[in-house]
Amino acid sequence: MSIMGQERLAGVAKTRRARVSIALAVIAAVIAGLGGYWIGLSRERHSATAVVLTGTVTWSNKETRLIAFETDGVVRKSNDGDTIYSVLTDHWQDAAGTIRSDSTYPTCLGGESGDAVSMDHHRAELTVIDWDTGGAQWVHVAVQVRCLG
Repeated sequence: MSIMGQERLAGVAKTRRARVSIALAVIAAVIAGLGGYWIGLSRERHSATAVVLTGTVTWSNKETRLIAFETDGVVRKSNDGDTIYSVLTDHWQDAAGTIRSDSTYPTCLGGESGDAVSMDHHRAELTVIDWDTGGAQWVHVAVQVRCLG
């Protein structure tokens, strides 16, 4: 075989090795990407678990949408402060069972005389989540309200 033939074969072999190297790199990248995707799917999602609480609304402010709520069966120490919830829902259920979605403030949270601040004790069921804001205190959020009477 001539020198030109040998050089040509060497060039072809070099090109094949380069193509195989590129193909292997692409395959490795695809496998790594799919592996990362599956690992991401298996990780814990940062979602809140809602809890349903029944109790008494002891204080409410319609303007700030904050309420003080005492959960049934929870004994508070004398130096415990009120548990304050931020009401973030526009959907609520009145005592008759009618579901409201009209952005009105739940009747069992407001004052009987229409005042913005109420200290009337109303029974309610709250669906709540606790929001970890990274500080010492968690923010208690009512995401659903059901008036009990």
